[in-house]
Amino acid sequence: MPSAATAPVQAPELTAPERRLELALRFFAVFFAAQALLYPALGLFASAEFPFVANSFAKDGLFCVLCFIAAGNVRQNGWATQLVVLGHVLIVGALLLMLAFGNHDSVDNTFGSPLGTSLSPTLQLLIWAAAASLVAVVLSLLYRSAVKGRYGLRYLWPHQHNTAMAMAEVLVIGPDEVLTPEQVAKGIDDYLYSFSAHEKWTSKLALSVLTVYPLFRLRPPFAYMPPERRLAFIERCFIADVVERRLPGRLRKLLQTLLSAAQQLAIIGYYADPRSAASTGYVPFSQRKRFPKAMKKVGELATLDVNSPNEVDADRLTADVAIVGSGAAGSVLAYRLAEAGREVVLLEGGKHVDPRDFTEDERVQFSNLFADGGLQMSTDTRFQVLQGKCVGGSTVINNAVCYDIPPRALERWNDTDGLDAGIDPDRFGKSFKGLRKWLPVLAQEDDNNHMQAGGSKMAEGIKALGLDGNGGVVDANIKDCLGSGYCNIGCAYGKKLSALDNILPRAQRDFPGAVRIFSECIAESIRTRERRATEVRCTLSDGRPLRVAAKTVVVAGGALASSLLLQRSDLGGQRAGKGLSFNVGAPLTADFEEQLNSFDGLQITHGYRPTGEDQLILESWFNPVGTQALLMPGWFSDHFHNMRRYAHLSCIGVVVGSQSNATIKPGFRGKGMKLDYEPAESDLKLLLKGTKLAARIHFASGALRVMPMTFRSTSYSSIDQVDELDDIVHDNTDIGLHTSHPQGGNAVSRDPAKGVVDERFRVHGMENVYVCDASVFPSSVTVNPQLTVMAIADYAAPGIE
Repeated sequence: MPSAATAPVQAPELTAPERRLELALRFFAVFFAAQALLYPALGLFASAEFPFVANSFAKDGLFCVLCFIAAGNVRQNGWATQLVVLGHVLIVGALLLMLAFGNHDSVDNTFGSPLGTSLSPTLQLLIWAAAASLVAVVLSLLYRSAVKGRYGLRYLWPHQHNTAMAMAEVLVIGPDEVLTPEQVAKGIDDYLYSFSAHEKWTSKLALSVLTVYPLFRLRPPFAYMPPERRLAFIERCFIADVVERRLPGRLRKLLQTLLSAAQQLAIIGYYADPRSAASTGYVPFSQRKRFPKAMKKVGELATLDVNSPNEVDADRLTADVAIVGSGAAGSVLAYRLAEAGREVVLLEGGKHVDPRDFTEDERVQFSNLFADGGLQMSTDTRFQVLQGKCVGGSTVINNAVCYDIPPRALERWNDTDGLDAGIDPDRFGKSFKGLRKWLPVLAQEDDNNHMQAGGSKMAEGIKALGLDGNGGVVDANIKDCLGSGYCNIGCAYGKKLSALDNILPRAQRDFPGAVRIFSECIAESIRTRERRATEVRCTLSDGRPLRVAAKTVVVAGGALASSLLLQRSDLGGQRAGKGLSFNVGAPLTADFEEQLNSFDGLQITHGYRPTGEDQLILESWFNPVGTQALLMPGWFSDHFHNMRRYAHLSCIGVVVGSQSNATIKPGFRGKGMKLDYEPAESDLKLLLKGTKLAARIHFASGALRVMPMTFRSTSYSSIDQVDELDDIVHDNTDIGLHTSHPQGGNAVSRDPAKGVVDERFRVHGMENVYVCDASVFPSSVTVNPQLTVMAIADYAAPGIE
């Protein structure tokens, strides 16, 4: 029986599409042979001249040979089919060029006169172009179908699949690779097929451009280079040209985007495959020694009644309150409004995935639980935004870390010379206090026996340096954690008290019939008449429309989705979608001599806020192997070597509360999004300052080396070397940035000229439309914002009429 690494991806026998291609190639081989023999006859017995005869005989003779070779082995000799297609594309191009700009008044001394045809030369040209197009189209479609059948492809085109295999050969390099390039490429195809996203096509575009880019450097297509030359080409034309800034700005950024996308896809295909786990030292929770004992602590999981599209047989619903979004804000609002006697309908664009159906396969979890399968990016693709898109929202895939809003942040919000939010500090504080008891929020130092070792290293380093500031073990709405390390891909054990596991089930239990939830129901727009909303127009995942008429509409879809919904509904004025901010993160990875197994335990255990730095926080942080690989520094063999040290690594997330300088608006025809963001110079400097501090902490706890997330593959073995960051990081093209916490876009302000919603979180100018989520933040809170979002919902609920 073959091992997982050598198990064939392709079908063992020729598939039906491959046999159809083989039959077509044999037909065309005979057809081209007959055509090739026709031309000498025209030269010998008619008036066709020798240049036409010789060239045409060679052309069709070559097509005949290529078809014959391809038909002999449609799998091994697929390149020959592609050459026949390319040849006919070139013929069509040349004919159309002659039609547009050349002489097409005569076909004398070719094939026109000898055949005695009365058709005009122009018509003969068009017929020839149509026939060549038909050959190209037929063979292209048959070839595509054959390759898809051979490998079981469902999303990628053959040339993209070939490029995916080719890049896997050079982007995942090491002496003991456990997956073949075919398996990696199949994993990429499966992953991209498994989720819906408006911008998913950019992954296919990146692979297509990567396929042909070498042609512009006078090299063969990417997949047809030998692996060693392919690697040298990437290192020279991508890494050197980008890192050394040898190319013009736009081209340099395009190449950087291509390479980053290629590596990201290859990493997903390789390291997120469970078969690669053992090679890195990663042990899935179900294979850890303590798993059987831990499972005895798992009680009965909560149940949730959710209406999926196949259970919706109406095209119109009614309710007292329609809430768009089921995450941190939406779930708390649903509970509080149901508690007040209101009938609530929750509209969630993502899937309902029961925790009993969660898996340890990161690709499946990312596909099911994350917006755009975890590939949600800014317009320039240099900034990744990770958000949940499922029933329960981001509470299902976050770390559940809970901080009260920093006092300075609330002061900024309420500054009468600023946005003047008008939030009552005392009543707001009571919401935080009440939620800590109600959720509950627990001190993990007291409740959790499974602290990950990397967090302990961070605490050790802070103590060794004698750093002042605010820090320690985090609080979180997690109870009796088992230490699976799966916070960010979904806890299947009911220990993370998310909206999915805790708040929404409690709402349905405590108020029977008052809270209805509809999944895979995308809110497209809010219809209004005069100053009131009349209904929310939605689209179910099966394409059917659904209208929801409600007395009150609350938008709680998160900073990005809520901003887009308001703009599609012409609500919120010119300020909707403006002034977004983020908790911008860049990890610093450290390598230790001893084996830490940081994956085993709570993902975030410690936080540290340096004195005098309101916009900076450091957090211990680690992930299962696939996710960690996506944020692992290094290229090619460096990345492979770093991943082989996975069990020895620790990571500190450096997080900066950014300036409110981002904007978002709907994409083409209202679909997708255009998120424009570039970090302010002050934010980037603070991020580097935080990275240097994190390096000091790592080295103080015994790290052998640290690795920043820079585009240039960099590793530092002493603190003195880390100052080089100032010289190599000039902007966000030089360092990888991401966020899980977008904020703002619909700021709260008592002044309609400054904000989108008033102090009651009602949209200015509307009577029954409210926005209540992170999008109302006037600025970033820097700390994990989940509890602040929930507190805003709790605070706002009594005022929602």
